Amino acid sequence: MLTNTFANDGDSVDQLMIDIEENENSGYFPIQIFETQGESRSVPMITVPNITENNVPHDVVGWCSDDGGSTCNVTAVAVGDSGLGQVTMIYGGDNGIRLRPSSSKSAWSLDATDQSGEPYILLSTSADLIFHEK
Repeated sequence: MLTNTFANDGDSVDQLMIDIEENENSGYFPIQIFETQGESRSVPMITVPNITENNVPHDVVGWCSDDGGSTCNVTAVAVGDSGLGQVTMIYGGDNGIRLRPSSSKSAWSLDATDQSGEPYILLSTSADLIFHEK
């Protein structure tokens, strides 16, 4: 992930570029650029409410390519989306993010059947996120 600031007619705009190469966690995803609209917050894990059709809370971590895949910090930031307006983006490491139901006892792993990988997720800004510092 890269964050850049661009000036346009004297105004600065912070942009977040999501660039994820082919990987086992989230596959290939073409470059996406979003305008950031707030301060970002990075933590080891975030719990998000009701992101599936079953309305089950999920834990989210960043997924990094080192050692065949491991957890890393995950970040939440308000961004502008052309179709949705302002949303909260949750993104992670160079291989995206990894999600599992909060009730799961499985270790973070590409082999865990109750987990999935995504490049990032977009949520309503009203979502009640729980930030886990450690």
